[in-house]
Amino acid sequence: MSVYKKNDPKNSPEHIAFIMDGNSTWAKRENKDLMDGYKAGMKNMANIILSANDFGLKYATFYVFSSENWERPRKWVSDFMSLSTNFLKNDDTIRSVLSIKPKIKIIGDTARLNQEMLEILSKYEDDTKNNAGMTICLAISYGGRDEIIRAAKKIAATGLEFSEKNMSIYLDTSGIPDPALIIRTGGHQRLSNFLLWQSHYSELFFSQTLWPDFKIEELNEAITKFARNRRTYGK
Repeated sequence: MSVYKKNDPKNSPEHIAFIMDGNSTWAKRENKDLMDGYKAGMKNMANIILSANDFGLKYATFYVFSSENWERPRKWVSDFMSLSTNFLKNDDTIRSVLSIKPKIKIIGDTARLNQEMLEILSKYEDDTKNNAGMTICLAISYGGRDEIIRAAKKIAATGLEFSEKNMSIYLDTSGIPDPALIIRTGGHQRLSNFLLWQSHYSELFFSQTLWPDFKIEELNEAITKFARNRRTYGK
């Protein structure tokens, strides 16, 4: 297998987005509690961030919790939010991620999150805003359609012209380049309301691997395949 090297080849992706699917299936396969699957997925997210940093990636976005996830059973939502809060506050892998001096950005409708989660996420954003490392976007309470609607409302409120430029300015990802590559694990081949505006010319890599098992070798494979493609953007 060819090995991707930092900053080589020249057409390596600047921004990769991840749809981290397969956590619950992994838990069932391993005969573990459902939330153990999501905890394993969160730990693997941290590991993939460290790998992506080694590859020289500048931006990485992770689909953590969708706007549709609010419609799941109340206990699932409560358990997931508790798990996420504890992970962000206490897990050693988070400290490993912070050691690379990333800039952390939260995208999504954060108004729906509880106060404790809001405070934790706001602190991460504030504490890392001046860091010069890779930018990590966490999509939490995020939906692509919802993001577009919220951006359109902001444009309307300002009286500005509706244009691609202004839409990009008012999206949650303002100032961040569109993902060159979107990786989805878990076997499904769909975007699931993720970065709908930004993915118009993203390359797609679908993996059968469940997210907790997705490792640096397969990330290397996805980046290497991307680097071989000739991207014309329809021209």
